Amino acid sequence: MAKTNMSKSLLKGARSTQNIKEKIEIKHIVILGDSVAYGYGTRGGIAKYLKETFHHSTVTNLGINGLTSNGLVDRLQNGLWDRVLADADMVLLNIGGNDLLRGFKGSGAKGLVKQFANLKKNYRKNLLEIYRHLRSLNEHQLIVQNNLYNSMKKEVQYFGFTNLLFRMWNSAIGEEGIIISRTEPMGKNPSIWLDAIHPNEEGYKMMHELLLNTLASTGISIPEREAAAAKQI
Repeated sequence: MAKTNMSKSLLKGARSTQNIKEKIEIKHIVILGDSVAYGYGTRGGIAKYLKETFHHSTVTNLGINGLTSNGLVDRLQNGLWDRVLADADMVLLNIGGNDLLRGFKGSGAKGLVKQFANLKKNYRKNLLEIYRHLRSLNEHQLIVQNNLYNSMKKEVQYFGFTNLLFRMWNSAIGEEGIIISRTEPMGKNPSIWLDAIHPNEEGYKMMHELLLNTLASTGISIPEREAAAAKQI
């Protein structure tokens, strides 16, 4: 498992993260979350690119289509994933989009606005429990979370409103030591979408490169052959 010597510092991409002084060897990456974590509609999603970059590492994808933050907490609490999560040097988390989507499908845009504060409060509570559970299994592992992007086309009537909504939602993500990979640049590229929600192959490639940039900016060593490509994003 990864061993780190951490001291508090302001680092790009997290609410309050830590400066990693020692080189980290990432031998096992676990992906947790929803259909975006799973790679819906593609040949492996971000897991495919992580396997290519960290080619001496094991990548375990535990993403589940349709999973909410409530559902992820339930699955963590049943303990079935504890062994594989305890062995992870890095956990990549993508969760929260379905919390909003279910609120919208249940009561429409107006209903979602009315529920938003409670949905966000519940999401924050679930994230803190997820972080706590992961750290209880392995206090040395890196926890990286993708924030939510806005895949809505700019010409859609509510584009500006959804941008604001996502900014507010993303403010619930993170705490000290959690690294946030910011995916907002994906929303500016209309060619990377499989549908209104999910990235296509090129979209996952961009998500992967944004992740590598985030890791590099926090002082985490990544394989040389991918470093140059990541800097171009």
